[in-house]
Amino acid sequence: MTDARAPAATPEEQADAARATITRLEEQLRRTPKVRSFERGVLRYQLGLAYQELPVGERSINLSRAVASLEKAANLFDPAAQGTEHGRTQNALGAALRELGQREEAVTAFRRAAELLPAQANPGEHGAALNNLGLVLSELGRRDEAIGAFEEALVAFSAPALVRQRLAALHNLGQALAAGDDPTEVARAVERFREALDLADPDEHPYQWALINHSMGVAFTAISDPAHAAESFTQALRVFTRNRFPFQHALAKNNLGLAYAQVGDVGSLRRAVVAFEDALQVLDVRTQREQWEQAYNNLQLAERALEERGEAGTRTEHFVRVAAEESGASLVAVLRDRLADFTTLPEPRRTQVLAELDVAVLGLSDDAAARLTSAWLNILMELPHEQFAAGLLARIQVHGLLDAPGEARARRILDHAIQNELLAPQRIRVRDTLYEMGYERPSGDDSHT
Repeated sequence: MTDARAPAATPEEQADAARATITRLEEQLRRTPKVRSFERGVLRYQLGLAYQELPVGERSINLSRAVASLEKAANLFDPAAQGTEHGRTQNALGAALRELGQREEAVTAFRRAAELLPAQANPGEHGAALNNLGLVLSELGRRDEAIGAFEEALVAFSAPALVRQRLAALHNLGQALAAGDDPTEVARAVERFREALDLADPDEHPYQWALINHSMGVAFTAISDPAHAAESFTQALRVFTRNRFPFQHALAKNNLGLAYAQVGDVGSLRRAVVAFEDALQVLDVRTQREQWEQAYNNLQLAERALEERGEAGTRTEHFVRVAAEESGASLVAVLRDRLADFTTLPEPRRTQVLAELDVAVLGLSDDAAARLTSAWLNILMELPHEQFAAGLLARIQVHGLLDAPGEARARRILDHAIQNELLAPQRIRVRDTLYEMGYERPSGDDSHT
């Protein structure tokens, strides 16, 4: 059966459609007599929304045009006779004003919208206006008023059909409560986040589910509960993956590092170093300088704390020791991003960092080095051949730098991983690649592929 769904519009097509909508509405306005005020109000409202949602052009100019059109629409609607239309216009106006930074004016618009969209007749729209009001009040630092607005919004969002809106209001209320210094209020915030998670389905609402977990982790950190904080950030990272949500991934990694650092023992501090490094791998110092500097400063503090405890290893050594505490799929997951990063670096940096990793791995006990080498091989097998070969070449170059007993041990660990952890086709590929590099199997080994 043929899939009849149309392909998604390109950004250019979306922009053309938006411009066409604006042109059509402006033409309709020109043709609509001024005596037909209601029709003109509807057209002005629609034109304001169109400018608000226009995906191209200077954003501030689009918003200013939206505000101008929405203000005209509000003047055309009679609040007594056309309260719903006037209220919707005020809500849209408030959103545009808020984005333009005109927050006090936005407060007035949202309050008016909530009055004209009563909860009995328009629970969803009434709640939306109150939720928007709470957000702008939070931005103005009027936290108590914001909390009251969010609590009112939750009453409006009580119907099962409004579960997504209720989730958003619970999350916003939790953030407002957590923004204070009172541990009791932060604990209340955690309860609101937990209530939201009871409603959120990670499959149906993945982004909201992850965002709530992240905010709950921040609240746990604020009340010095690092174990629960780390658990919450780890859950958020299930959705906030590096590929899908890189910025959120970096923030969650940085906050995860703060939670580990709050624990303060050597193992946790090492995990903090790894988490801060992960954040820095994603953040761009040119466009995300504030967040980058925070993660970098946090990394230095964690390293200093390790040095004070007599653990003055390199970042790579800290990473490898953290990885050695994992096993199976968890170990592969810890190693995968690092190897993907390292193998795509330009030379000679690539060989240098891969060699540092291999030296650190070989500095572990035989059992730990063997487990990490097995995971390392399986990840290399997933990569394009050029990266795969670069990883193998770095390892055998490290072998050549070791003393005779160390080299013999390293060769034995590598050969054991190839022979016992790979399937026959994989073993053949690895051994053939190594042979082309001039590498021979350890002497005296009678095992066979």
